Amino acid sequence: MDFVQPAETEIETDERPVIYVTGFEPFPPHAINASQRAVERLPETGLGEELGVKLVVEVMKVEYDYVSKVIPKRWKELTPKLVVHVGVSSQVCTLTLEQVSHNCGYNKKDNCNSVPHREVCVQGGEEMLQSEIRMDLVTCAINKDTKLKLSSAKSTDAGRYLCDFIYYTSLKQDKSRVAFIHVPVLEKSSEEDTAAAIAAAIKCMYRQVAERDSKVVEGDCVVNGAQG
Repeated sequence: MDFVQPAETEIETDERPVIYVTGFEPFPPHAINASQRAVERLPETGLGEELGVKLVVEVMKVEYDYVSKVIPKRWKELTPKLVVHVGVSSQVCTLTLEQVSHNCGYNKKDNCNSVPHREVCVQGGEEMLQSEIRMDLVTCAINKDTKLKLSSAKSTDAGRYLCDFIYYTSLKQDKSRVAFIHVPVLEKSSEEDTAAAIAAAIKCMYRQVAERDSKVVEGDCVVNGAQG
């Protein structure tokens, strides 16, 4: 497993594309956070080796201020090819892929008993941001995979708590390569089964991002060639 560390402490250069995945630490009423357990299991799925990427996982504090500071920093340090945030929800029984995030309405207190200033993620930001990753295509692929024990569904309501908050924060960085996944509590799906489903979703998301990036590069070559 690759753990996040400040860029200035890195000695060796690793040219592999980065997939950055986060889970969350426990918060009431979740004494054990299924997102943390599943994300920590991801390296065991062989995801990094299969895709030829550097898989970087991190467990985030359930604190608005922490997320608002750390996430933009990670984007600069890692320049990720794909970012996938994962959180737990007691209301879901499937791997739930969120398509949109929201800027306002964060009135639920975090682990530090705090809420964002004016209950807003980004002052002056758009009310909603939508990921350019097609979550419907990802859910379809997962539900066709008979090896997986956890089905998938698409959602447009990430909950107005740290899950929604971290999603919006990342989408402000780059809407073309960010996703958020809600996972069930461990009583509904084991951490191994959840990790396997997350890995399958990430593979689909990564293919979408890689194809889009390839088209952008090809388009840029055509334009530059025409100018030459």
